Amino acid sequence: MIRLYTSAESGDFYHKIDLPTLRQVRNARTYAVRTENGAILVEFHWLDDQNVTAYADQDVCCLMTDSATVSMRCATIDEESGIQELLDFFINLTSTDIFELDRLEDRLEKLEDKLFTDGKPNDSGIDLILQYRKEILHKKRYYEQMELLSDELADLDHTFDFIDRKFDRLYDFILRTQEYVEQVREAYQSQIDIEQNKLDLEQNNIMKVLTVVTTLIMPLTLLTGWYGMNLQMPEFHLKYGYYIIIGVAVAIFTGTLIYFKKKKWL
Repeated sequence: MIRLYTSAESGDFYHKIDLPTLRQVRNARTYAVRTENGAILVEFHWLDDQNVTAYADQDVCCLMTDSATVSMRCATIDEESGIQELLDFFINLTSTDIFELDRLEDRLEKLEDKLFTDGKPNDSGIDLILQYRKEILHKKRYYEQMELLSDELADLDHTFDFIDRKFDRLYDFILRTQEYVEQVREAYQSQIDIEQNKLDLEQNNIMKVLTVVTTLIMPLTLLTGWYGMNLQMPEFHLKYGYYIIIGVAVAIFTGTLIYFKKKKWL
């Protein structure tokens, strides 16, 4: 049966380990080492960020953690060898990982379907993708740590070859999931960019029309402003002065309009 300790009982746990080994691992966050008496000492951080430290020799396996979930995974383990108990612990620890990663991928697929079929893309969709990306990154860091740790364990004792291969597969799985979420994010961002370009184009067309209209009206405004002055101008005494001014205004408007069409500004 694995002996469980909490961090408050660290003194009782560490008295089993020789001082040279403790000095060796003092400042390390994760490690798998063989102590001077031939035991295996392992430390890592689980998915809930709680520290887990395990000590195993041929007689006993001891585990120190404040994680209730990790402690629960040890409850049914009872082997004659402490090394075998440590292996069983890692097997139990990873017993549901592949199913949880499958569920994570399924949730990501449903999110992708929802994002690309539920109206126009927007920033709220990007926020949802980033939440998944953060969750996947957290898991990726954990499996990266465990992949390296299990390599060291397998080097120390071939009993752990199986768990080493399992963590390799889990790490590959989370890497593929990370690539998937990046593809979803890039595709969704492309949709947002397309919609934004359409909006920009519409706004540019509106501004173009307004500019053309303003340009067409500007000479007429100048003309009306000129003849709206309270002055006695010679043209006022012409018999057909009013009609001449109308003709000039129409000619200016028509000429400007033809020029714009030739330039393809309309």
